[in-house]
This record gives sequence, C-alpha cells and structure tokens, in this order.
Amino acid sequence: MKKHIALWGILLLCLGTFVKGENTYPSEKDSIECLKQFSIYSLNLKKKMYDYAVEPWNYMFTNCPQTSVKLYADGVKLYDHYYKTAKTEERKSEIVDTIMMIYDQRLQYFSSHPKYSEGWILGRKALDLMKYKRGQAQAMKDAYEWFTRSFELQGDKSEDAILFTWLKTSKSLLDHGDLNSQQFLNDFLTISSVLDIQLAKASAKVKPRILQIRQGCEDLLVKSGAGECAVIEPLLTDQLNADSENPENITRIITLLDKLECNKSAFYAGVVEKNYTLNPSHISAHHLAKMFVKKGDFTKAIEYYNKAIESCEGDEARSLYYYELAVLEFAHNKNYPSAVKFAQKSISLKGDWGKPYLLLGNIYAAGSKNYGNDEFEHATVYWVVIDHFSKAKQIDPECAPEAEEQIALYSKYIPDQESGFFHGLQEGDSYKLGDWINESTIVRFR
Repeated sequence: MKKHIALWGILLLCLGTFVKGENTYPSEKDSIECLKQFSIYSLNLKKKMYDYAVEPWNYMFTNCPQTSVKLYADGVKLYDHYYKTAKTEERKSEIVDTIMMIYDQRLQYFSSHPKYSEGWILGRKALDLMKYKRGQAQAMKDAYEWFTRSFELQGDKSEDAILFTWLKTSKSLLDHGDLNSQQFLNDFLTISSVLDIQLAKASAKVKPRILQIRQGCEDLLVKSGAGECAVIEPLLTDQLNADSENPENITRIITLLDKLECNKSAFYAGVVEKNYTLNPSHISAHHLAKMFVKKGDFTKAIEYYNKAIESCEGDEARSLYYYELAVLEFAHNKNYPSAVKFAQKSISLKGDWGKPYLLLGNIYAAGSKNYGNDEFEHATVYWVVIDHFSKAKQIDPECAPEAEEQIALYSKYIPDQESGFFHGLQEGDSYKLGDWINESTIVRFR
C-alpha cells in the first residue's frame, strides 16, 4: 500500500501536475494504471514512436482526464503527427475533430489553470483550427468567435501570434462577406493597441518579432481595402463620434491615419485639433504643426512647433521638433539665420544625430551668395559646408552616403590656391566667418 502511494506521488512530481480539485479515480488500482499508461505513452512519444504512444495516451485521455495539462499538450502533438501523415481528406477531418475534442476536454478540466487558463486554451484552439481548416467558412467563423472570447479573457496578455491570426481570420471573413468593414477596423485598432502595449514592455530580444507582427497587421489592413482613405474615413468618423471625448480613442485614430498617410483631409485636421483640445501635450501640438505645414499655413505651424517645444521635456523629441522647425524656416520661409539657430539647438539636444548637420551644410550652401562682398568670400562658406557634412558622416552612419555625395559636390567650389594666396591665406590656416554664419573653419584649396 505504501509503495503504491509513493508511486502516485512520483507520478505527480514527474508530470509537474496541476490538479483541479480532487482526483476521482474509483480505486487505487486505477491510479496505478494511469501511472503505467503515462509512462508508456510519454516514453514512446519522446522517441517519436507514435503508433505505440497513441493507445496508452487514449487510455489516459478517457480514464485519467484530470491528471495533468501535459496530457493535452501531448495529445495535440500526437494527433498533429497523424494529420501530417493522413492520406485522405476524410481522415484529416476526423483528426482535426479529435484535436478540437482534446481542447474541449482541457477546457472542462483545466480552464482555471493559473498559467494556461480558458483564454489561453481558446486562443490555441482557434489557432489550430485555422492551421488545419484555413479557408473553410464555418471553421473561420468558429475560430473568430474563439479568438474574440480569448481576447476578452486575456487582454494585453494575449500572445502576439494569436492576435495576428485573429486579424487574418477577421480579414478572411471580410473577404467572404461575413464581416463588415467597421468590425474589421475595430479588430485592427484593438489588436494594434495591444501590440503597442506589448512592444513598450518587450525585451530587446522580443521586440523584432512584435514589430514584424505589427507590420503584418498593417499590411493586412492595406490589403483589405478598408485602409483606403476614402473608405476608412467614414468608418473612423463613426468611431470618433462613438467616443469623441476619449483621448485614447482620438490618439488611436490619428496614429492609424498617419500610418495610412490619410493626413491631408479636413477630417484629419478636425481630429488633430480635437486631440489638442483634449490633450494639449507636445505630441498633439506636433501633430498640429505638421498638419499646418501640409496645409501651407506656416505661421500656424511655427506656433505649434513652439508649443510642442515648450511642453516637451525629453531631449530627443525636442531635438526632432527643432530640426523640423529649422527645415520649415529654411525650405519655406528662406530665413537662413533662423534655420541655423534651430538646427544648432537640435544638435545641442542630440549630438549624435547626423541630419541636423546635413541640414546646416545645405543652409550654408544655399545662403553662400548672401555672405560676404565678393566671389572669394562667397566661396569660403563652402569650407563650413564641408565641415558639417563631414561631421554628419563621422557621427551617423545612416547619413554617410548623402554626406559623401555632398562633400564631393561642394569640394569643387571651395577657393583655389591662387585666390587664397592673394588673400594672404595658406592651407591649414584658421579662418573665421562672421555675420549670420559666425563659425570658424580651416583653410583648404581645391
């Protein structure tokens, strides 16, 4: 008797079991038989001797259903092998029914498991149904229902693969006319927001996979046709009107419109302005600034860039805002001194970013004719131009190709040696440019 009790204890230890309630075996003999059958099937399954594992596994499934969650994970693995080796569609269908039955019994006995509970099981059940019956109308409807229920239970703990397959199923139902565009869009918005939450918490190792899945979701949206601006704006109008005072809802709509490049319409402008009213942050001010740039209202754009800068505490974001403000002053207002000032502020906040240095080089090059009184003084500006392109190349590999092209171009316009000697300059001398440039450089000749 003691020996049998000890054997049962070893079984529980080996299985790493979680038992829901008390075991309901009618006798000690039954528990010993479960131990025996477990040992046989698990050893044969480990050795991939599937035909020798299936009978003892079936015994366990029928007579020892509460023993361990491992029984159900092993059952799916076992019947997946038989699905792959099945010769007829009829046999494959029977095997899929068996796999679904395994999930149903797992739900019956282990829906309250602390780690693999009802929501997790339903997600995996739906995932496997789509794996085995992709494209079948009823299977897609069943899987969609299980995915939805799984998310209701799991929330932002849902597995990223489950979320992606849920959206794929949603798109398939949309394509077959069994789901409307609004519901597909709602699914996308829900899944996208959860992936954003997971991305913010993810380790460096996991982030690339989540980014890939998020990109896959965005690709599905584009392919669905619901991502066309003319299609999506009426849907998002309903979304906005349903929850117009919720800043999170507004932010999600703006993010989606930006991703789809649907950011030139009156609808987008209204949403962005609503966002700033509800949430006057540097992010919403930045959205407004970019919107006014697109509309050609540069005075308003500058106003909101300044609001974004004033309300932002992070150096990286402020560096971006100063950079974009410098671009605006340079490209649209032709105010070179102001553009230089903002580019330099951008650099002071993020010194390892090459783009502001490239911008400075371009500003000085464009304004060279506005510096000095003669051709020689105009040409000295290109020394400073090359300095900034060289700096961009040095600190930021992404900017190196553009910087090299610009260096090669403007090296042709620096003063020649004869002009330098005429002005009393030698190669390597220090040289100061004043006025609105106000920078020191080194003399060199072409």
